[in-house]
Amino acid sequence: MTKQISVCIGSSCHLKGAYRLIEELRQLIASRGLLEEVELKANFCAGRCQHAVSVQVDGNPCIQVNEEGIGQFLKEVLEERG
Repeated sequence: MTKQISVCIGSSCHLKGAYRLIEELRQLIASRGLLEEVELKANFCAGRCQHAVSVQVDGNPCIQVNEEGIGQFLKEVLEERG
């Protein structure tokens, strides 16, 4: 089953580094050979941008992710696949 990761690119998340986060995710997904398992998308304001970039996985409630935590985030997302 493919995991869908949606990264907010609204104004606040953009200022918090959304595009850098997307690029880092792209690189991690490719380097780990996960292109068939993870679909990366962008979306607009999710209304949860207080501290870091808002990210949704499979449409579930937003979590906030920063560049320092992106590797751990991806690991946790993939572990959820079962």
